[in-house]
Amino acid sequence: MAGKLSDRDTETLMLFRYRNRLLTAIREHSLNDLEDQNQSFIFQYCCDILKAAFDCTSVWAGGFEREQKVPILLAASPPATFENSSAHFYLARIISKRFDSNLESFIEPLHLYLDAETFDQVETADRHCVVWPVRYEYRLYGFLTMHCGKEISFPQLEKEFVAHVIDDIALALFSHETALKLKVERDFNEEIVDTIQALMISISPCGMIVSFNKRAEELTGYKKQDVLGKYWVDVLINPHNRKKFQQNFTQMLKSTQADINFKASLLAKDGIERHIMWHGSIRHDIEKSTVGLVMLGIDETDNLAAGHQIHKLTAQWEKIFIAIQDPVMLVSDDNTIIDANPATCTNAKKSRHEVIGKNVCDILHHGHGNNSQCPLEPFIGSQKTRILEAELHGLHGKYMLTISPLLESDGKTNATLLIARNLTEEEVSRAETLRAAQLAAIGELASGVAHEINNPINGIINYAQIILDEPDDPESQHNLQNIISEGKRIASIVSNLLDFARRREEVFVPSCIKKIVSKSLQLVAHLLEKDGIICSVNIEDSLPPLMCNEQQLQQVFLNLISNARYALNKRYPQPFADKQLHILGIFLNQNKTPSIRLTFTDHGIGIAAEILEKIFDPFFSTKPKGEGTGLGLSISHGLVRDHGGNLSVQSKLGEWTRFTIELPVKP
Repeated sequence: MAGKLSDRDTETLMLFRYRNRLLTAIREHSLNDLEDQNQSFIFQYCCDILKAAFDCTSVWAGGFEREQKVPILLAASPPATFENSSAHFYLARIISKRFDSNLESFIEPLHLYLDAETFDQVETADRHCVVWPVRYEYRLYGFLTMHCGKEISFPQLEKEFVAHVIDDIALALFSHETALKLKVERDFNEEIVDTIQALMISISPCGMIVSFNKRAEELTGYKKQDVLGKYWVDVLINPHNRKKFQQNFTQMLKSTQADINFKASLLAKDGIERHIMWHGSIRHDIEKSTVGLVMLGIDETDNLAAGHQIHKLTAQWEKIFIAIQDPVMLVSDDNTIIDANPATCTNAKKSRHEVIGKNVCDILHHGHGNNSQCPLEPFIGSQKTRILEAELHGLHGKYMLTISPLLESDGKTNATLLIARNLTEEEVSRAETLRAAQLAAIGELASGVAHEINNPINGIINYAQIILDEPDDPESQHNLQNIISEGKRIASIVSNLLDFARRREEVFVPSCIKKIVSKSLQLVAHLLEKDGIICSVNIEDSLPPLMCNEQQLQQVFLNLISNARYALNKRYPQPFADKQLHILGIFLNQNKTPSIRLTFTDHGIGIAAEILEKIFDPFFSTKPKGEGTGLGLSISHGLVRDHGGNLSVQSKLGEWTRFTIELPVKP
């Protein structure tokens, strides 16, 4: 039978139970959320334990506000505050003053006696006290004060018990403070990780995902809780590439390198494929033969799409650049040719190697003297577009040169685009087009002119036969005059037709507009008469001479008369009173710009409003296939424009059409 415990053993067991209660309370308190834990709870429980263990009058815990070192009451048993216990406050001030220079030197417990003069409100039973510093290593968390009725002298057992209790709560306070710091640091790190605009993923040695930031959630569509603990390849690699990629990745992990870089496609939760550039830092543990991995992923999907688009646009630009039939050059601000299309090399009769990198003046003008400046150089690098005609000996012709700056977003110029249109070739092409239209008009006039000539020829034959039959007839003299008159008429018609058909230089000379209209009508008079079209002409005799090319204006007038004839015949297949064409010519002096206005108005089928803007377009025609080329009005519009004038149209469908020509009168 076990012997009875001694008083010493009983006291030891009691103190052990008190300490165990304290440790249990501290452990249970540590299970709460960090935000719910506080040092006052630990101090309060400690005060309660010490008061119960030593039957003290009171036990309280104090501390100091760290910046200004002002005393604060943390806990008390029985409960107290500085307001209702001035002794506590003054005692704290005494401790503060004693260690004012260095509170960290408060290491050993203090035994104090509160005399009656200083602490007159303190009962005699509370005048003896001992103050224990609560510290962990170099950190002072506060102090514990025990008040007893007599001088306190702790035996070794009790002294060790108090020391252990102080160490327990100091360690608990240090652990709580450390946990708070770690949480703040972890929260700060997580905030940084979540604000990084890249996927950031940590992988365990066995390949399981252990962290997954917000950017990774956004791009993959998976929540953090959905992927934690899953094999990373199953989440971050496209299923079509997993097997092949896993083999390659295993080989990378077996290598001794610390970092790996690779590109892989990722299939997001919504089925969208994204292309990720991964940068991984491998963490080797040689002793355990394990490998951990921190991976940073940059989403390059948009960049790849933009790159493809830029490549596509660049390819399109290169195709267009090469296909342009006119010389095109890209010139830097120092007048060096950066790029040139094949047409440039062809016209310059040089290889691409002989053009690229050369001075633009050397290519276009065969260079210039030391004391002279290339006429293009002032325009290269400027911020304005220029258009000028120039004889470019290097390109062997006369060109219309367009100089366009290529501006950056900041408004500065880093290159200039030069486009040279060969005026020589254009003039030849234009002349051929005009000639083709002219010959088509001649073909249309042929039958009418033939009839116009045939009538006077018949008259001549008849008059000649009368003279032959009766040479002595007194009327023979008159008949001879008629023959001369009819012959002149034939000569006039033939001369007019030949004049229209003849090739001429594009020279402007003073001309009478009424005369040009009259000559045009003379060529189509029979056609109008045959169709029963009534043509009225009202042109002022006082119109001033016009500087023009008669042949070109005659071609314009004949084309407008031909279109009016077609419209009238469509509306009135037979002669009719309203089958009319009116030609009016007046003088205008508006805005100090004198001009002549001619209008050609017919009462034909008219033109629909939706196609009015198209009738001057090349190859656009309202006539059935085979009856028109669609070039007449386009050429007429260009010829009037070359004279500095304007050709416009008005129409009402089914009723009338009016073409208006305004030509400036220049000295």
